[in-house]
Amino acid sequence: MTTNGATLDQRIAEAFLFTFPLHDVARTRWRFTQHETRHGKPPNVLHHSRQLLDDRARQVTMPNNDTLYSSAWLDLSDAPTTLAMPDMGDRYYSVALMDAFTNNFACLGPRTYGPGAHVFVIAGPAHHASAARVLPEGAQLVRAPCNDVWLLIRTLINGEADLPAVRALQDCMVLATSSMKPALLVTTPDETSPAAYLSLVNEALARNGVPADEQRMVDGFADLGIRAGVLRAWDEINPEVRSAWTRLWPELRRRLEHPPKGSVRRSGARGSWSSGLDHIGNFGKDYGYRAYISLVGLGALERTEAIYASALTDGDGQALDGTHRYRLHVPADMPVDAFWSLSMYEFEPDGRRFFTANPIGRYAIGDRTHGLVRNEDGSVDIVIQHEYPEEGIANWLPAPKGPFSMALRYYHPRRDLIEHRFVMSDTERVTG
Repeated sequence: MTTNGATLDQRIAEAFLFTFPLHDVARTRWRFTQHETRHGKPPNVLHHSRQLLDDRARQVTMPNNDTLYSSAWLDLSDAPTTLAMPDMGDRYYSVALMDAFTNNFACLGPRTYGPGAHVFVIAGPAHHASAARVLPEGAQLVRAPCNDVWLLIRTLINGEADLPAVRALQDCMVLATSSMKPALLVTTPDETSPAAYLSLVNEALARNGVPADEQRMVDGFADLGIRAGVLRAWDEINPEVRSAWTRLWPELRRRLEHPPKGSVRRSGARGSWSSGLDHIGNFGKDYGYRAYISLVGLGALERTEAIYASALTDGDGQALDGTHRYRLHVPADMPVDAFWSLSMYEFEPDGRRFFTANPIGRYAIGDRTHGLVRNEDGSVDIVIQHEYPEEGIANWLPAPKGPFSMALRYYHPRRDLIEHRFVMSDTERVTG
């Protein structure tokens, strides 16, 4: 082990960046499946959100209000899992399959498999060959790279009146497996403790492993406590290393609240919108960016399925704040084949972003918003402020009293958007 303090600090930072998404996925899985106060569903059971998310939702950072989520935490170690999706008609939906490090290894839906009903057999590494041999007629085999998989379904909903129709479709989604005893996590997450962090990381590593070309790097973290399957690694590592983890722990988390250098793509007439890099949702070896997105946008889709643009400032570069009033001009022909929406978020102390409470219960506005008032050319001017606007609430996206951010989501983006040719308007501060 290197004893130089700066070198040790750097190595711990590198180990943390690499493993943070693995920890965040395992932590989120534990909250969904094992948290005693959340009535969690066990692994391999599909859980449906039956209501639109509001300002109380804390399941996923930067949630959307355009779709209902259906999700399951798959344990593929014993047997494959089969997902049967009904014919959704012309309704948008997607089934994202994420590995233990937050990479989307598949996105199932009409964009990738066409319309109609579908059956997917999702197999873990030990069952790729056997699942292919007994694949039911008409089913599609999806090869998962690891045992722990997050399955996240987004189903478009057009407001509260559409709830019965979406719930009926959810009831027709079927998840089945022959595995009788899915694994539960032994480690209880504790984000204040580096010892608990190492334990959960090591438990997840033992279940999922890493790609072959990353194994040597992970082996090099062993003296730092990164040891697959070793749940009490904290007690075994050098006291100097324990001391360094403890000293660095608060700062390691704070660093993640800021995007890594070069990881933000600016857009808009004056660059006020930022969007993910082209490899968002499938991060490759960009470990810093992967960790950052895990914190601020866990579950982000690949750009071919959806593009998220975020705004923290107005067109003049000033931070967005509910003490001011703003307007956003949306052109008539947005470059999407599905739909677009603009969501409002306030900040938690740890950097995560969630919907903000408001008197009309509106957390997003978009092309499907009931009563939206359009200009003569079909464009829309969105009113963004904390107080009730004088011109009425039809185009109002309520803001919190203080700092906020917004996310503009484009579903099934067109080539102009994917290839960065489309220029979105900036958010303009209204004076007077």
